[in-house]
Amino acid sequence: MIKPKYKLENDLKRFMIRAHREIYGKGPKEAWVKINFNTATFYCFEPLTALEEFLLKTEGGEEEVKMIREKVDVRIKTHLCSEIECLTGIKVLDMVSKVCTSTNCIFGVIHFEENFE
Repeated sequence: MIKPKYKLENDLKRFMIRAHREIYGKGPKEAWVKINFNTATFYCFEPLTALEEFLLKTEGGEEEVKMIREKVDVRIKTHLCSEIECLTGIKVLDMVSKVCTSTNCIFGVIHFEENFE
């Protein structure tokens, strides 16, 4: 049985924060998740680590931070998708996220095989 949408949103939010802490050693200060039909959108506030914030102050640092984040995302994506599938009970078709260094946030979308409605 699929959980109510508000419960899934809360579970996904907690998962995003926990997974980020496990991967980067620091989680976002806050996050929100909103589910509509078969898509979950998410936004994480202040996810950058102290090292990343330091790199941003150096020449070429923004590109380095984005490159590192993209490499980690590629390597961890399959694992994260399978954990999200276990959490929601619905197959994940794709997940895309992007770090915005100028506003210190991450935003993204998770596309599921079935609607939650």
